[in-house]
Amino acid sequence: MTFAMRRVSESPGSIAVEPAPAELASTLDRLRGALSRSTVERILTRAAAVFGLVLSLQAIPVIASSTTYVDPVWLSVEPEVLLAVLLLVVLAAVLKRGVRVMMTVFALLYFVAFAIWPLCVSNTSAALGTQPWLWSGIAVAMAYVAVALPVPWAAAYIVAVTAVYVGIHVQPSGGSAELKGSLLDAFYVLLIGAFMLMLTTTLRRAADRVDAAQQTAMQRYARAARNHATEVERTKVDALVHDSVLTTLITAARAETETERDAAVALSAAALETLQDAPGAFDLDSDVSLNDFAARLVDATQLLSPRVSFSTEGQIAGRIPGRVADALFSAAVQALINSLQHAADSDAADDVLRTVSVHVTSVPSRPDFVAVVGSAALPPALTASAVELTVQVSDTGIGFDVHAVPKERLGLRVSIRERVESVGGSAVVHSMLGGGTSIIVSWRPADS
Repeated sequence: MTFAMRRVSESPGSIAVEPAPAELASTLDRLRGALSRSTVERILTRAAAVFGLVLSLQAIPVIASSTTYVDPVWLSVEPEVLLAVLLLVVLAAVLKRGVRVMMTVFALLYFVAFAIWPLCVSNTSAALGTQPWLWSGIAVAMAYVAVALPVPWAAAYIVAVTAVYVGIHVQPSGGSAELKGSLLDAFYVLLIGAFMLMLTTTLRRAADRVDAAQQTAMQRYARAARNHATEVERTKVDALVHDSVLTTLITAARAETETERDAAVALSAAALETLQDAPGAFDLDSDVSLNDFAARLVDATQLLSPRVSFSTEGQIAGRIPGRVADALFSAAVQALINSLQHAADSDAADDVLRTVSVHVTSVPSRPDFVAVVGSAALPPALTASAVELTVQVSDTGIGFDVHAVPKERLGLRVSIRERVESVGGSAVVHSMLGGGTSIIVSWRPADS
């Protein structure tokens, strides 16, 4: 699907959208290929999960050599519990569910295991000159908190676990190491933890800037497309004025005989008729064919995200009032924008499935029925065909509590509900925490 949107019809009331400026389309192309926040999160969590599992393997020889001074019960329980959590971290990273939670659980269990290390040592004389086997996993715990926790909490954890290591290592149960050597080890470990934290933070901030730039470019593209379409229509009207009206004025000014004056009158009538029939950028008082409506909606959908599925159901035939088409189109686009902004879990990649579907149903109607748009009745010449139009925007995202949306948030109430209800339609929002969201906007002719 190309970014440039083209006119789908020249009939009155059709949606005229000409190609937007090429530089904005090029910007969107570049940004869509860049790393987004969701992609960065997916890479970080999976890399940290695999890194933790592989790096923890170096603890196996140390654990085997600790049998002479560590209580056998503790030596069997602690490694097994930590290994089980490590495997759960890898599984969560593959499933893209609960990765941060499992990483936090591992970091806390690791910290507790280090803190109670003196209780695990049964022979302090045999532990002389050794290091706790937990030392082999300290980099894993630091990497996990750098990914899973906010920066202040991650920094506090890195400092705390390093301090615990120094305090344990200088004790007889920790090997009775010299304070100088323990502090030197702690310094190196702090450097590793700080590097992991800075790398994670830098990647996330860069991804946030890319996401913000993409959103800005999309908004500028849509605005430029609308302005360009308006300018194209204005140019056409200017051409009509120049070709018809100006010619008529010149003819009238030069008319001297009765025949020339009659010709000027005929030209004036033709010019007025031409101006009245000139298409506007979006004529709210004219009918829009359902085919044109669906074509513009699929273009807008693909512009916002090529991953969104679009489908139609029923016979896409007939016409609807221009004000109805505008209201349902704007509400559907707003619903899709809300989904793209809020449906994905910030802790995981944006793997949300989104669909936009158009349903057209024939409904019985009286031969003399009059369509009602808001409080204004349309004359018979502008009455829509007897069809019910429904647009449904759905996603499999995190969902939300509909009743908990603050009143100051105008997206649902004004941009969707009130916009559709103002033309006699209805908007229904179905959402459940963790169960996705579905927004259905529909309209049917009155007295049908």
